[in-house]
Amino acid sequence: MSDTHMRRAELTIERTFDAPRERVWRAMTHPEELARWIWAGMGGEPWAEVDLRVGGAWRAYTRFPGGRHQGEGWSGMCGLYVVVEPPARLVFTLHWDADVGYNRPDALTLDEVVSVVLVPDGAGTRLTYTHTGIPDDGRSAATHRQGEAASLELLARVLGEAPGPA
Repeated sequence: MSDTHMRRAELTIERTFDAPRERVWRAMTHPEELARWIWAGMGGEPWAEVDLRVGGAWRAYTRFPGGRHQGEGWSGMCGLYVVVEPPARLVFTLHWDADVGYNRPDALTLDEVVSVVLVPDGAGTRLTYTHTGIPDDGRSAATHRQGEAASLELLARVLGEAPGPA
């Protein structure tokens, strides 16, 4: 099956955080905070850039100078914001600048889309995270679910710390 006709999978993760919605929004949209959790604590030297507006770009990269990813240099993801409704809803494209197994340089790369909905839940926030456009190749969706669950676990820890700069 060619990449242009590859079936695509969708995954949804729901999670409640012990933090107000505005705090979760800030952790997802401020570059310094996004860099702290987006790479699921894989190490390296993470950084992020955010132009938080419809049509604005975002990027998150990390350098792996040693360990499991030694020699790979920079690994990254980027995209454009499609919907920005603070502090309730965020939709953005996700393009992998790193080789994740299905975006070979000789293959047509179809960007994925992530939708985040934040709803107050008592003193906390209920997050619904939906990632669409993952190749349905028998392994990519499971790998994404594992990585994204680990990132959201780290986000929970970041939210438990003192808030970053406003």
